[in-house]
Amino acid sequence: MKNLQIRVLLLTLFWAYGAFAQNPIKIGYFDYAYVISQLPEAKAADADLKAYTEKLQKDLQNKEAELRAKYERYVREGEKMPAPTREALAKEIETGQQQLQEFQQKAENDIVQKQNKLLAPINEKLEKTLKEVAKENGFTYVIRKEALLFEPEDTSLDVSVLVLKKLGITPAPANQQNTKPNNTTPNTNPNIKPNTNTKPR
Repeated sequence: MKNLQIRVLLLTLFWAYGAFAQNPIKIGYFDYAYVISQLPEAKAADADLKAYTEKLQKDLQNKEAELRAKYERYVREGEKMPAPTREALAKEIETGQQQLQEFQQKAENDIVQKQNKLLAPINEKLEKTLKEVAKENGFTYVIRKEALLFEPEDTSLDVSVLVLKKLGITPAPANQQNTKPNNTTPNTNPNIKPNTNTKPR
């Protein structure tokens, strides 16, 4: 019985080796940042996101200016105001601080959602093209360059240029390419932090 099990195991290993020899695994890698930095639609998406972020930043700055004006009035005239008026203004400032923080948090979430929406069709197009390139060139797997522990010396395993050519884009030299458009990576800190230190004393 034991001899039979050994024979079965040997036959299984032999069959697996034969299958591997006939269909060797070919693994390539793909530089997402390099490719997306050269796509016209990605550059357009970056410009759109930048304009959207700047609008939210301007809105936040306007709200902050309104809140600061109320606080400065409170500091300047508070002691001269009737108590009910002073208390009402202090309440407005406190509420304004909360609203400002809520606006900032919502703006950050909206920017991420906007970015995802802009990049979704681009990523779908890249994925489709990548699958076609992998199939045409006999790659069993293609992984992101960022996932590599080290970059192989064999540059023929890099399918990035093949993907760009498939998309009809002449690849830029690696030393001239931008790493990526300014905002292609989700950014939860779009530099629209308000100054909310305006709590009445």
